Amino acid sequence: MMKRVLITAWVVAAASIGFVALAEAVEPADKPFIHVSTSPSRLDLGTAYFSGPRNVPKALTVQVDSNCLHGPIMISATTLKHDLGASIPPEHILVRTKATRGFVPMDRPVAISAPTSGSHRIVLDLQVRTELKHLAGKYRGMFTVTVMPPL
Repeated sequence: MMKRVLITAWVVAAASIGFVALAEAVEPADKPFIHVSTSPSRLDLGTAYFSGPRNVPKALTVQVDSNCLHGPIMISATTLKHDLGASIPPEHILVRTKATRGFVPMDRPVAISAPTSGSHRIVLDLQVRTELKHLAGKYRGMFTVTVMPPL
């Protein structure tokens, strides 16, 4: 039996920064800033016709612009929820970047880059593992990108 599961996730960017004095040591500026954006802002995780892991057809790109030192960048996921109550837990959503060296389940926040300063881009490959128990239809959830303070 073939069923269609369409999964959509919203991407939220959050920034947290501390130790303003370190910002001046890295690059002089009036005020330290960190700007995080994602492309696309809404990601269609694709359609799963069978159970098992499925690669998301489009990568998620996180662009970080900063003029100060910041800690690692983390990503986390909420449970993907169906309108009728079914759900796909975060441990069935996997992420891969140069920093992870393979697909890592998102049952807890995952570091997708090391501490750094300046502008950089992070490309995330995603995978969703579906099971026969998952209802056909649309699932919705959210990714949160967090910039940690420097160590």
